[in-house]
Amino acid sequence: MTILADKYPRIADMKKRALKRMPHFAAEYLFSGTGYDRAMDHNQEILKNIFLTPRYLKGTVEANLKTKLFNMEYDAPFGIAPVGMTSLIWPGAEISLAKIANKVNIPYTLSTVACASIESVGKYLDNKGWFQLYPPQDKNIRDDLLKRASDSGYEVLVITSDIPASSRRERLRMAGVSVPPKINLRTIYQAAISPFWSVGVLRHGMPHFATMDKYQKSQGNKKIKKGYAGSQMNRYLDWNYLEEVRKIWKGPIVLKGLMDNRDALKARDYVDAIYLSNHGGRQLDLAPSPLQVLPRIRKDLGNEFPILIDSGFYSGQDVVKGLMLGADFVMIGRPFMIGIAALGSKGAAHAHYIIKDEIENIMEQVCAKNIEDLKKETVNLGKDFFMGSLD
Repeated sequence: MTILADKYPRIADMKKRALKRMPHFAAEYLFSGTGYDRAMDHNQEILKNIFLTPRYLKGTVEANLKTKLFNMEYDAPFGIAPVGMTSLIWPGAEISLAKIANKVNIPYTLSTVACASIESVGKYLDNKGWFQLYPPQDKNIRDDLLKRASDSGYEVLVITSDIPASSRRERLRMAGVSVPPKINLRTIYQAAISPFWSVGVLRHGMPHFATMDKYQKSQGNKKIKKGYAGSQMNRYLDWNYLEEVRKIWKGPIVLKGLMDNRDALKARDYVDAIYLSNHGGRQLDLAPSPLQVLPRIRKDLGNEFPILIDSGFYSGQDVVKGLMLGADFVMIGRPFMIGIAALGSKGAAHAHYIIKDEIENIMEQVCAKNIEDLKKETVNLGKDFFMGSLD
């Protein structure tokens, strides 16, 4: 790890190598947002406007990053966020990430529209996995997905709410992104100049929605079959739907995608935690950064109700900023994919090392012995951060 840390000391240092190894259509899927990419860019601008004023003369500390959530103790206050079409980005990524997360004791969240099935990934999670549900229109499919996740040992259910309609994702259209990839001269050429990715496809198979295969194969209409995963994600979710899921799923339920404090307050009656997100800037280009709404929502919910957050977090510094503004846990997606695309499994492990090491260093710098101490540090917000008063 020391050699990698010298060559790639930050997540950003692996991006150039990742781009060289990925076909253009895969890179566009990973790095694009929607619209004009303003929400995605804004996530970064907001993070740049959060600062920490340290207090010293507290002695030397050994940082303890252990974090309790849902009666489970993790070795760090961050986990791997759900990423759809993961094996399109890098073949076999789901199982590699699951193994790494299990080894370092952080949560891994499998997406409904990942390219490996619930069952195949669950084998590597030792009954500690999280499953992210895009709520299907067909409730029989929903119930079967929940049963499969429970039977495969997933403990936490993450229900995504911020997809009432498909986003336009113009860059993906221009890049010709699809699952499975379209076979034409453009994609063949892009794959040919990305030999490591292509060898991965030969080893792991063509990317497809493996979890949804069971259902699309039961449909007789070929037109339906072709876009079946997408047709089921037309995008049914309301409060009654959550009540129904609550009766089925016995473990913790997290509601992902909330951004308004009124929704957050109502969610307390339906779920065990909320997860602030603007989908990494991929759904609504007009959306603020979830960090901008976090302080108000934390104030309204009080300190006891768990809040998770994602969207734009690329470093341990970013994780610290989220924690200090009121989050209990930060979920990270793109950095792990950058690592695995750049260096394979060891790159994803290196992404974890970088983020954790940065957090530890910050805690030692400000003499915070644990995460609770860290949250007590003084936050300074730049002028471009504010959306309005917390009163």
